[in-house]
Amino acid sequence: MSTESLTGDRQAAKEVLRTRRRATHAPSPLQVLQDWYVGLFIAATLLTMLFAATGPAILQPDCDTAVCLDAGGHDVVALVAAALGLLAAVVGLRAVGPVSADPGQASWLLSTPADRALLLRGQVLRVLLVAVVAGASWGVLVGFAVASGAGLSAAPVVSVVACAAVGLLVCLLLTPITLRRQGGSFVSARAARAVPDGELARAGQVVQAVTAATLMLDTVALEVLAARRRLARRGRYASRPGAGGPLPSILVHEFHALARRSRQLLTALLSCVGALVVGLLLGRLAGAVLAALVVFAVARTSAGGLSTWLTTPGLRRALPDHPGAVAAVLAVPPFVMAVVGSLIAVGALGLPWWAPVAFAFAAMAGAMRACDPPPDLGAAFATPGGAVHVGLIQRLVLGPDIVLAGAAVVLIGAAVDQGPLALLACAGLAAWQLLRPRD
Repeated sequence: MSTESLTGDRQAAKEVLRTRRRATHAPSPLQVLQDWYVGLFIAATLLTMLFAATGPAILQPDCDTAVCLDAGGHDVVALVAAALGLLAAVVGLRAVGPVSADPGQASWLLSTPADRALLLRGQVLRVLLVAVVAGASWGVLVGFAVASGAGLSAAPVVSVVACAAVGLLVCLLLTPITLRRQGGSFVSARAARAVPDGELARAGQVVQAVTAATLMLDTVALEVLAARRRLARRGRYASRPGAGGPLPSILVHEFHALARRSRQLLTALLSCVGALVVGLLLGRLAGAVLAALVVFAVARTSAGGLSTWLTTPGLRRALPDHPGAVAAVLAVPPFVMAVVGSLIAVGALGLPWWAPVAFAFAAMAGAMRACDPPPDLGAAFATPGGAVHVGLIQRLVLGPDIVLAGAAVVLIGAAVDQGPLALLACAGLAAWQLLRPRD
């Protein structure tokens, strides 16, 4: 066989190797759509339900059940919502990278001579897509408030589309700015090549935790990540001696630990402001339900010591004091924060004076119930997103069930003017969770 007959095959082989080395091969748009169709379908369904519920309530509120704001009030709400959305976009993009790598990529792919820009390009595009969808969706909600403030409730399309476009453009601008801060360049390829390995691992942990929490309907991954980082930062603080006996010492230590979690607490309290805005726009019922859930989040954020005590049988056996007494002492700081969050979330909804205290009691009861061991997975049933186990749903509602029951008690007590009984019922829920045996 002559050498000339092999020239074409040799040239084709070189082209294949050159193409693979440059990583120009990419999946087709149809393949990408097949990989993402479940997520896109679920996101589209949830956003449609959200807009269908919030749009009419904001544009044409029922003044008998909701607080009817004037034009200036709607403008203030739109401005506050836009500021909160901008803050969330900046913090969220900074937390997830946008350039990140999971442990598999960091261990196997990034240690090779392959170009990092090509290996990490997909992650940057995914973050950009999620940011654009979230920014445009938040812009739609802001557009509803802008349309109401401008007197365009009958024809809000222009305001809604304009605000959605602004939200989309803001995310498109923030992504390269965040890339510049992370990797020193506005271009994703250059930034990906310059990001340190530690930063890639940090962002990858956040992405994995958020993905796991979304897919598994459970916040355990986020809690584990937060606890790991809190323990890593603990070396910055000097140990402080206790004051008095064992129980006062525990209380002093818990207040110091609460001060170290100031950033997480501030974020949780800002969510209480959002719940108040929702209550003013959508009515007392929606505001009370959302306020109960965000106050529950405040209680869980500030109840680190209480959660550790309730979930560690060996620790309870190691201390000679009564478990209920120690739990009551550890519950003081989160209860105080829950009262503060309740005052923010329901202070302007027209509820009685005792309602914030009752919400705080219900939130503490839910936070302690959420410390129970997770149930078994149990049976599975089919959903558009795949098989979902019954145990995951039970784990998700473990805690919020008591919180929502407490919110119902508060609303019923306010409606029938039986405040003391409602407050006593919510306090009874908290006392039941505080004193019931767990071993």
